[in-house]
Amino acid sequence: MKKQGWFAVSVLVLTLVFTGASAHAQDGKISLFGGYSFGTNTYYNGDPGLHGYAASAVLNFNKHVGLEANFSGHNGTTQVYSDSYSGDNTYTDVARQDLYALTFGPKLSIPVGHFSLFTHFLVGAARVHDGETETCTPTTGSEGCSSSYPYQYSTHGNGFAFKTGGGVDWNNGWWGVRILEVDYVRTEVYGTETQTCATCGGVSTYKFDSGINNFELATGFTFNLK
Repeated sequence: MKKQGWFAVSVLVLTLVFTGASAHAQDGKISLFGGYSFGTNTYYNGDPGLHGYAASAVLNFNKHVGLEANFSGHNGTTQVYSDSYSGDNTYTDVARQDLYALTFGPKLSIPVGHFSLFTHFLVGAARVHDGETETCTPTTGSEGCSSSYPYQYSTHGNGFAFKTGGGVDWNNGWWGVRILEVDYVRTEVYGTETQTCATCGGVSTYKFDSGINNFELATGFTFNLK
């Protein structure tokens, strides 16, 4: 199986797991979550992170054990750097990132009054689209910019994702608030990188792989359905 097929395979497995689980847990309760997520999972050193969103669905077999499907996405534009020196050119690098993770696995919960403490161990698929543009602006008196500017590259890749962590929910009957969820996320992505140079040889394509350790923080609303 090609590594790029991880994403599609994980979606299929997730569907089969939940279909089978529903058939054997007719009395189970479904818990839903949706809200805001902040991710440090970026590809650039010094990047403050990306804003995004998170959602999950849990089939609860009892008040302590459930099977969870979890999705998170982070999108944004980052100015990687902008440097200029006296009498020289100004170089600017701007990146656009779209990062997604779809994972599933067991969720363990401990109810404490109106609160619920939880942890989960999830595996699944990651998808990345990253585009970067480097430009040069000549400064008066300089020799001008190299013919290689503007320089662009774009990467597309799929791979493996592992997520673990936990958080605390406040419950008020059928709805509630996820006060905070903190997760460690490891992704291994494989794909294709395309580089484009204005006047220095056109388009080049390469294979790439990348592994990243990062964290996600999420908050939002929860809904408990009988």
